[in-house]
Amino acid sequence: MKKLLNIIILILLLCSCEVQVSREFENDSGLRIVADAIITNVPGENYLRISRQTANPNEVPEKISGALVAVTDRNGTEIFIEDSIEKGTYRPDPSIRAVSGKVYRILIRIGDYRDTAATFLEPVSPLSEFKTYPDKSKPGYYFISGENNGDPAMIRYLIDTAICIPEGSCRVELYEYILSSFDIAQIFSPKKESISFPSGTRVIRKKYSLNNEYEAYIRAVLSETEWRGGLFDVEAGTPKGNFRNNTLGFFAGCSLVMDTVFIQ
Repeated sequence: MKKLLNIIILILLLCSCEVQVSREFENDSGLRIVADAIITNVPGENYLRISRQTANPNEVPEKISGALVAVTDRNGTEIFIEDSIEKGTYRPDPSIRAVSGKVYRILIRIGDYRDTAATFLEPVSPLSEFKTYPDKSKPGYYFISGENNGDPAMIRYLIDTAICIPEGSCRVELYEYILSSFDIAQIFSPKKESISFPSGTRVIRKKYSLNNEYEAYIRAVLSETEWRGGLFDVEAGTPKGNFRNNTLGFFAGCSLVMDTVFIQ
């Protein structure tokens, strides 16, 4: 058995060897539009954020104001209005919510620039019981155990703690992804540091369903970010969203369930 395991490891290492490739790249001096848009079945949980692509990873993206944003279905059109405080963020009427069984299309117009995308909502499974386990190195602190199974979903944790964590932040946002299958890059990805929180911390959990297109996009983004640096990195590139023209990002439709819990 040990000999067989050594052979498997050797094969995996050989398959991961790097190959030098000669390739010509086109220089694109124009910065593209980046869109982060989501519609859900919960009123007040719909938005579009648009900015310009940055030339360097550490630059702060330039938010884009003055855009025309509309979302349509067979029954009508809803205009997204720019937030008076959050520049580059557009929201519909707070009472608006999306439903399953419809196709929604978004239109973004910025001067002469125009782009569109379409999406739909899949049902979402209920949130599981909230569980934690103690941080043995810090009495009174707990790790969030998270969810490990169920339909494809993205879980967003909005954590508000009365005692700021060592990094100096009293508000933390974490994401967890439940995907329909495992990738080799995911299995051998670098380990991430876990953060524990003190008893009494409030946690807002938001669980978003993922349709097949959005799941594929998230998988591509994770391959370029959290799963990089392991044994089986994919070739670097920009994940393909669902906009028809040159816009980066994704227009997502998600069914959403949410609750508020406390770490005890």
